[in-house]
Amino acid sequence: MEFYSNNAHQLFEQYESVSFETVHQEWLSMIPDSGDILDVGSGSGRDAAWFAKKNLHVTAVEPAGELLNLAKRNHTYQNIIWLKDSLPSLSKVVYSNTQFDLILISAVWMHLTNAERKQTIAILKKLLVKGGKLVITLRHGDFNDGRVTYPLSIKELRELAKNSSMNILLETQISDDELGRGNVKWQTVVLGN
Repeated sequence: MEFYSNNAHQLFEQYESVSFETVHQEWLSMIPDSGDILDVGSGSGRDAAWFAKKNLHVTAVEPAGELLNLAKRNHTYQNIIWLKDSLPSLSKVVYSNTQFDLILISAVWMHLTNAERKQTIAILKKLLVKGGKLVITLRHGDFNDGRVTYPLSIKELRELAKNSSMNILLETQISDDELGRGNVKWQTVVLGN
Protein backbone atom coordinates (compact mmCIF):
# COMPACT_ATOMS: atom_id res chain seq x y z
CA MET A 1 0.00 0.00 0.00
CA GLU A 2 3.04 2.22 0.29
CA PHE A 3 2.96 3.04 -3.44
CA TYR A 4 -0.65 4.22 -3.19
CA SER A 5 0.00 6.44 -0.17
CA ASN A 6 3.24 7.87 -1.60
CA ASN A 7 1.56 8.70 -4.93
CA ALA A 8 -1.87 9.57 -3.57
CA HIS A 9 -2.26 13.01 -5.18
CA GLN A 10 -1.24 11.83 -8.65
CA LEU A 11 -3.44 8.72 -8.38
CA PHE A 12 -6.37 10.77 -7.09
CA GLU A 13 -6.20 13.02 -10.18
CA GLN A 14 -5.82 10.01 -12.49
CA TYR A 15 -8.81 8.13 -11.05
CA GLU A 16 -11.02 11.22 -11.00
CA SER A 17 -10.25 11.98 -14.67
CA VAL A 18 -12.52 9.16 -15.86
CA SER A 19 -16.20 9.00 -14.95
CA PHE A 20 -17.92 6.15 -13.13
CA GLU A 21 -20.29 5.69 -16.09
CA THR A 22 -17.39 5.33 -18.53
CA VAL A 23 -15.48 2.81 -16.43
CA HIS A 24 -18.50 0.73 -15.36
CA GLN A 25 -20.87 1.17 -18.31
CA GLU A 26 -21.38 -2.55 -18.95
CA TRP A 27 -23.11 -3.28 -15.63
CA LEU A 28 -24.88 0.00 -14.81
CA SER A 29 -28.29 -1.67 -15.20
CA MET A 30 -27.44 -4.07 -12.35
CA ILE A 31 -27.07 -1.34 -9.71
CA PRO A 32 -29.92 -1.41 -7.19
CA ASP A 33 -32.19 1.60 -6.72
CA SER A 34 -31.79 1.44 -2.95
CA GLY A 35 -29.72 -0.38 -0.35
CA ASP A 36 -26.17 -0.73 0.91
CA ILE A 37 -23.05 -0.68 -1.25
CA LEU A 38 -19.53 -1.81 -0.29
CA ASP A 39 -16.72 -0.27 -2.37
CA VAL A 40 -13.50 -2.15 -1.56
CA GLY A 41 -10.30 -0.42 -2.65
CA SER A 42 -12.24 2.81 -3.12
CA GLY A 43 -9.17 4.79 -4.19
CA SER A 44 -10.11 8.40 -4.90
CA GLY A 45 -13.71 7.80 -3.82
CA ARG A 46 -15.05 8.43 -7.34
CA ASP A 47 -17.23 5.31 -7.34
CA ALA A 48 -18.38 5.74 -3.72
CA ALA A 49 -19.42 9.31 -4.53
CA TRP A 50 -21.38 8.18 -7.59
CA PHE A 51 -23.31 5.65 -5.50
CA ALA A 52 -23.89 8.29 -2.80
CA LYS A 53 -25.35 10.70 -5.39
CA LYS A 54 -27.87 7.95 -6.20
CA ASN A 55 -28.95 7.96 -2.53
CA LEU A 56 -27.40 4.58 -1.82
CA HIS A 57 -25.71 3.94 1.53
CA VAL A 58 -22.00 3.39 0.90
CA THR A 59 -19.20 1.88 2.92
CA ALA A 60 -15.94 2.84 1.19
CA VAL A 61 -12.84 0.85 2.16
CA GLU A 62 -9.32 1.96 1.30
CA PRO A 63 -6.09 0.64 2.87
CA ALA A 64 -3.84 3.52 1.68
CA GLY A 65 -4.19 6.22 4.33
CA GLU A 66 -3.30 9.28 2.26
CA LEU A 67 -5.57 8.24 -0.62
CA LEU A 68 -8.38 7.64 1.88
CA ASN A 69 -7.85 11.12 3.37
CA LEU A 70 -8.04 12.74 -0.08
CA ALA A 71 -11.23 10.85 -0.89
CA LYS A 72 -12.85 11.91 2.40
CA ARG A 73 -11.91 15.56 1.88
CA ASN A 74 -13.16 15.66 -1.71
CA HIS A 75 -16.33 13.56 -1.42
CA THR A 76 -18.22 14.76 1.64
CA TYR A 77 -21.52 12.92 1.26
CA GLN A 78 -23.26 12.08 4.51
CA ASN A 79 -24.23 8.63 3.22
CA ILE A 80 -20.61 7.42 2.84
CA ILE A 81 -18.83 5.68 5.71
CA TRP A 82 -15.06 5.74 5.11
CA LEU A 83 -12.97 2.91 6.56
CA LYS A 84 -9.27 2.14 6.51
CA ASP A 85 -9.46 -1.62 6.01
CA SER A 86 -8.09 -4.18 3.58
CA LEU A 87 -8.55 -7.51 1.89
CA PRO A 88 -8.61 -10.36 2.44
CA SER A 89 -9.94 -10.08 6.02
CA LEU A 90 -11.95 -6.81 5.86
CA SER A 91 -12.00 -7.01 9.65
CA LYS A 92 -13.67 -3.60 10.24
CA VAL A 93 -16.36 -4.28 7.64
CA VAL A 94 -17.04 -7.75 9.06
CA TYR A 95 -17.19 -6.25 12.57
CA SER A 96 -19.83 -3.73 11.43
CA ASN A 97 -22.18 -6.69 10.90
CA THR A 98 -23.65 -5.11 7.74
CA GLN A 99 -24.71 -7.00 4.65
CA PHE A 100 -24.60 -5.36 1.24
CA ASP A 101 -26.79 -5.37 -1.84
CA LEU A 102 -23.77 -4.75 -4.07
CA ILE A 103 -20.03 -5.09 -3.49
CA LEU A 104 -17.56 -3.51 -5.91
CA ILE A 105 -13.95 -4.69 -6.14
CA SER A 106 -12.53 -2.43 -8.86
CA ALA A 107 -8.86 -2.58 -9.91
CA VAL A 108 -7.87 -4.55 -6.81
CA TRP A 109 -8.06 -8.27 -7.61
CA MET A 110 -4.57 -8.43 -9.19
CA HIS A 111 -2.97 -7.41 -5.87
CA LEU A 112 -4.22 -10.58 -4.13
CA THR A 113 -2.51 -13.96 -4.17
CA ASN A 114 -4.52 -17.03 -5.17
CA ALA A 115 -4.91 -17.99 -1.51
CA GLU A 116 -6.06 -14.46 -0.62
CA ARG A 117 -8.60 -14.55 -3.46
CA LYS A 118 -10.14 -17.75 -2.09
CA GLN A 119 -10.36 -16.22 1.39
CA THR A 120 -11.76 -12.98 -0.05
CA ILE A 121 -14.53 -14.68 -2.02
CA ALA A 122 -15.67 -16.55 1.10
CA ILE A 123 -15.79 -13.34 3.16
CA LEU A 124 -17.51 -11.32 0.43
CA LYS A 125 -20.17 -14.00 -0.03
CA LYS A 126 -21.02 -13.71 3.68
CA LEU A 127 -21.22 -9.92 3.35
CA LEU A 128 -23.75 -10.10 0.49
CA VAL A 129 -27.50 -10.16 1.06
CA LYS A 130 -29.42 -12.97 -0.59
CA GLY A 131 -29.73 -11.91 -4.21
CA GLY A 132 -26.83 -9.46 -3.88
CA LYS A 133 -24.21 -8.83 -6.55
CA LEU A 134 -20.42 -8.90 -6.41
CA VAL A 135 -18.69 -6.90 -9.16
CA ILE A 136 -15.00 -7.59 -9.81
CA THR A 137 -12.95 -5.78 -12.42
CA LEU A 138 -9.89 -7.62 -13.67
CA ARG A 139 -6.86 -5.61 -14.77
CA HIS A 140 -4.82 -7.41 -17.42
CA GLY A 141 -1.31 -6.02 -17.90
CA ASP A 142 1.78 -5.51 -15.81
CA PHE A 143 2.75 -2.48 -13.77
CA ASN A 144 6.15 -0.93 -14.48
CA ASP A 145 6.34 1.07 -11.25
CA GLY A 146 7.10 -1.56 -8.62
CA ARG A 147 3.55 -2.46 -7.56
CA VAL A 148 3.21 -6.14 -6.74
CA THR A 149 0.60 -8.07 -8.73
CA TYR A 150 -0.24 -11.72 -9.28
CA PRO A 151 -1.42 -13.46 -12.45
CA LEU A 152 -5.17 -13.63 -12.80
CA SER A 153 -7.59 -15.24 -15.19
CA ILE A 154 -11.27 -15.44 -15.85
CA LYS A 155 -10.96 -19.23 -15.51
CA GLU A 156 -9.74 -18.88 -11.92
CA LEU A 157 -12.59 -16.52 -11.07
CA ARG A 158 -15.12 -18.94 -12.58
CA GLU A 159 -13.71 -21.72 -10.36
CA LEU A 160 -13.86 -19.53 -7.25
CA ALA A 161 -17.47 -18.65 -8.05
CA LYS A 162 -18.41 -22.29 -8.59
CA ASN A 163 -16.70 -23.42 -5.38
CA SER A 164 -18.54 -20.67 -3.45
CA SER A 165 -21.93 -21.56 -4.96
CA MET A 166 -22.14 -18.19 -6.69
CA ASN A 167 -23.50 -17.64 -10.18
CA ILE A 168 -21.86 -15.62 -12.93
CA LEU A 169 -24.44 -13.03 -13.96
CA LEU A 170 -22.20 -11.11 -16.38
CA GLU A 171 -18.80 -11.67 -17.93
CA THR A 172 -17.69 -8.86 -20.23
CA GLN A 173 -15.29 -9.04 -23.12
CA ILE A 174 -11.77 -7.73 -22.56
CA SER A 175 -11.74 -3.99 -23.30
CA ASP A 176 -9.21 -1.20 -23.71
CA ASP A 177 -8.07 0.99 -20.86
CA GLU A 178 -10.02 4.26 -20.54
CA LEU A 179 -6.79 6.10 -19.64
CA GLY A 180 -5.24 5.08 -22.97
CA ARG A 181 -2.58 2.76 -21.58
CA GLY A 182 -1.94 0.34 -24.46
CA ASN A 183 -0.53 -2.44 -22.28
CA VAL A 184 -3.58 -2.46 -19.96
CA LYS A 185 -6.89 -4.23 -20.66
CA TRP A 186 -9.96 -4.69 -18.45
CA GLN A 187 -12.67 -7.26 -17.92
CA THR A 188 -15.62 -7.24 -15.52
CA VAL A 189 -17.34 -10.18 -13.87
CA VAL A 190 -20.56 -9.89 -11.87
CA LEU A 191 -21.34 -12.73 -9.47
CA GLY A 192 -24.68 -13.34 -7.82
CA ASN A 193 -25.29 -14.75 -4.36
